[in-house]
Amino acid sequence: MPATIGAMNNRHFRLDVPLLLIVAVIATACGSSTITPSPSTATTPQPSVGAAPSASPTELSSPALSTPNSAADQATYAQIESEVENLRQLMPKLAVTPVLLDEKGVRDWVTKATETGVDHAALAAQSRLFAHMGLLPAGASLEQLELDLTSGQAIGFYDPDTKQLYLLSQSGAVGPEQKLTFSHEFTHALQDQNFGLGKLAIDTVDQGDRDLAHTALPEGDATLSMYQWATAHMSALDLGSAILSSGSGTQTDQLNKAPAVLREDLLFPYVNGLAFVQGIYSQGGWASVDKLYAKPPSSTSQILHPELYAKGVNPVGLTLSAVPAAAGKGWKLSMQDTMGELQLRVWLEGEHPTADQKTAADAAASTWAGDRIGLYEGPGGTWAVVLRTQWRSAAGRTDFAAAATKTLDGLTTPSSICGDAVHADILIASDEATMGAFATCKVGE
Repeated sequence: MPATIGAMNNRHFRLDVPLLLIVAVIATACGSSTITPSPSTATTPQPSVGAAPSASPTELSSPALSTPNSAADQATYAQIESEVENLRQLMPKLAVTPVLLDEKGVRDWVTKATETGVDHAALAAQSRLFAHMGLLPAGASLEQLELDLTSGQAIGFYDPDTKQLYLLSQSGAVGPEQKLTFSHEFTHALQDQNFGLGKLAIDTVDQGDRDLAHTALPEGDATLSMYQWATAHMSALDLGSAILSSGSGTQTDQLNKAPAVLREDLLFPYVNGLAFVQGIYSQGGWASVDKLYAKPPSSTSQILHPELYAKGVNPVGLTLSAVPAAAGKGWKLSMQDTMGELQLRVWLEGEHPTADQKTAADAAASTWAGDRIGLYEGPGGTWAVVLRTQWRSAAGRTDFAAAATKTLDGLTTPSSICGDAVHADILIASDEATMGAFATCKVGE
């Protein structure tokens, strides 16, 4: 399926990450005793921050593109299609012919798509917001970071606009890795043809958390389908070959070195999406998974805590105030979005958290009920970040405020946190004068 890593952008397509990581996740989530993940891929799963535009294959043509023309290749794909249809219990309505790209072809595709379909100003604003929060280094470009990460990690994707399916094949051959990837991507094609992936609305400008939750549904679905197909139709030798060929040391290093907010966002739809879909599947099979497309999860919190989805506990809508008169002239609200439980957890964890820090951050973010964050920018490089949050209990609000205070203490700019029994408002600003102008409540409230 097409793809993103982020909030505030067009997430119209999602590039699927290395199979080595996915299979390692599957082995853990589904309890396989025949798949052993490499220790080098033991990155912690989990911003959302990315871009992904739509453009036609014709517009994005590249010398690196090719299609499998041999009768043997065509027969291989036809067999996998039939097997996936039977396992996933969905029937196709349109033929899908895979296009093979080498690594240069993938990067060319993503680069051209980014040039034509990304809101560059929005990504730049979000880059500044994340830098102010300590989620990115000062001056970092989300657009470039995402381009490098997605093109370096991609193994395949399906574009619901053009109905085209792409697979990475450096040599042009169709081996175990391409077969395993095709079972995943063909599931996306079946999802699209039967439910309409466009209806999931994963490219809403200021709904990053909801978009990531929507993305986790088809990715978790396709990953479970891929696991079932591999279990039924791949030998241990071929599966091992696919794992070895899909997860290079360079890819693993690149993923581990990426900023946590990008890395966790990239993995979340596969890791947590798989766990969510697996839980639904265990209760009622594929028929129960199919029903999710009519009412997809509305937050990463519902993915992380499936009982919230089952009970219909939806996020609370919060709003941001206009630029305060005390700020003076020349100010604007450059961007706003919803971070959600996932991104707030990553923010509390920090860049290289210990196991204890991760556990503490997970607990502190676990009663999230809603949030809204905005970046206000004024004359002379002045700025303010306002984050409004609501929590499902007073105890949850207290836990979050305590954890957030520690995170704010690590910043070099002025900050404060205040609110009431279930709300916590965080303010980070370029200077003390701006802090005073944007204060939403008295510190200690």
